[in-house]
Amino acid sequence: MNRWLLALCLSACALQARAGMPASEAQSIAAATQAVAFGQAHGMPITLAIAQGNGLSGHTPIGLQSGDGRCTLIVSVRDNPTADKLSAMIEPALLELFLAGAAIHEVGHCHRRLNGYPHNERLLPVVAWIRPVQRWFTRRILTEEVFADMTEVAWLARYHPLQFGALMQEIVKVRTRFREPKHDTLPWLEIALAEGPRDDGENLFLMADKHLARYR
Repeated sequence: MNRWLLALCLSACALQARAGMPASEAQSIAAATQAVAFGQAHGMPITLAIAQGNGLSGHTPIGLQSGDGRCTLIVSVRDNPTADKLSAMIEPALLELFLAGAAIHEVGHCHRRLNGYPHNERLLPVVAWIRPVQRWFTRRILTEEVFADMTEVAWLARYHPLQFGALMQEIVKVRTRFREPKHDTLPWLEIALAEGPRDDGENLFLMADKHLARYR
């Protein structure tokens, strides 16, 4: 992290602390600030917004909205019970890095959406009951989740290789706790954890694509 970005993150944390906001919210804002800077450095039109409550899909504390060729990374921690539960699951010493990785995951989603991959799809009731259609839809959503997770994996391998194993175990723990078919990225995560940090120096999104293709 360069000095400007570090100063920005520290300033965000200080402002939240003075405003009486929860520490986890300040940490999430700092993590999202870092991720937005990462996305912008890769040419993405991505900005940061702060919300209150659990209005994001899945009540996630860090989420993404997109449209008109732009992305917004949204932090929604205050009055969000899911954010509290998630923070309590993570080893305290790894929480800031976990949140930073979660924000990078959303940047991975942004990359795919800006490059023409569909999102926010819904099955029409008239076909939702058809098993082959259900399986196709699950696979479609899962592909986007895997790519986002593999973006996070590539980022960890490049920038935090010494903490890669410990943080990957936390990610696997969370994915196991909230396991469901459209977000079951565990087969890919388990391969990445077993292999350790791999970084061939390529663009991180190209690396994520390679990781995505390794398990079908």
